[in-house]
Amino acid sequence: MKTKIFKIIRIIAILVCLGTIAYESYKIYDDQKEYQVAKNEYEELENIAVSYPLVEDEAAITDYPLLQIDFDRLKSINDDVVAWIYFPTLDISYPVVHENEIDEYLYVTFDGTSNKSGSIFEDVLSDPEFRGMHDIVFGHNMKNGTMFGSLKKLYQGEGDELLSTNPYVYIYTEEYVFQYRVFGYYLTKVGSEAYKVVKTDDTYDEFLEYIQYHSAYKRPDDADFSIRPGILTLSTCSGTSGSGNRFVVHTYKTAVYAR
Repeated sequence: MKTKIFKIIRIIAILVCLGTIAYESYKIYDDQKEYQVAKNEYEELENIAVSYPLVEDEAAITDYPLLQIDFDRLKSINDDVVAWIYFPTLDISYPVVHENEIDEYLYVTFDGTSNKSGSIFEDVLSDPEFRGMHDIVFGHNMKNGTMFGSLKKLYQGEGDELLSTNPYVYIYTEEYVFQYRVFGYYLTKVGSEAYKVVKTDDTYDEFLEYIQYHSAYKRPDDADFSIRPGILTLSTCSGTSGSGNRFVVHTYKTAVYAR
């Protein structure tokens, strides 16, 4: 009798395990399907709205990459678009929307489709024109390297080498191109001082001290904060989902170009 009960329990345990494996396999398949849909959408947006400089023209570019952004085309799809972000070192090139409420674009793509990949979006409290003392842009840490997935290369030990060749992030708006330089990055938590609202000179200085204390990246010796240039923070998740762990990259504005 005991042997029969043991066999039944064993069969049930095996069935539960098989069911769990099947469910997890389906979830992985479903996630990958969503990720591919989002990847295709953003590649299409890039194709229809962005023109990159020809390779032979690169040598002539001395100030910033001469991307041509069709904002009229982007606005016809989503009028929340405020910029295009370009981080050439990490192959990040996406439209940026400004959220109207917290986490509005966390799981919604640029064209309004519900998708776990979400959008690259600017914090609701940040300046839509990127003229704030501290502006924040969020993006998912995608396993396939899309969105802000490539930021992980910095904290996985490649940061110094990658940024030694090109430490700049570019924000293209309808009227201007803002050039930012990376000066710090580190792992942090949701709600930490890394997301500090900065409105005064004193708060700005306190924020700089906080970044310098926590940063895993040495601040460039020639970095000049005497006039308190605008700080742009790129934020993404880190570790397991729901852990509250985050990775932030801090950059400061080094130049402004009229388009």
